[in-house]
Amino acid sequence: MKVQTSIGISVNNIDKIAHFGIYFIFTLVWFGYLSGMKFKKSFKNNCLKASFLAFFVGVSIEILQQLITKERSAEVYDVLANSLGILIAVIMLYQIKKYKELKSVK
Repeated sequence: MKVQTSIGISVNNIDKIAHFGIYFIFTLVWFGYLSGMKFKKSFKNNCLKASFLAFFVGVSIEILQQLITKERSAEVYDVLANSLGILIAVIMLYQIKKYKELKSVK
């Protein structure tokens, strides 16, 4: 859908910030889902699965935008913003895990 009017607020690369945030949250949600499943795998396995799933979805959407729509196009910087959101989510999950392990030792 093409937007005809613009909003008065101008922030450079706001769409990249949105991509980062969406894929950060997307990775955390998938990690939570995978961790809560009846047959749990290891923490590392859940992080990898959540990361790969989020990355696959992001790249697939970019490819589909390029192939199917005329108003939108694939952008490498969108994939990079998605990947950065995924990476920061995984780093945060590992930091939380490390904190919980240290707290349980005390």
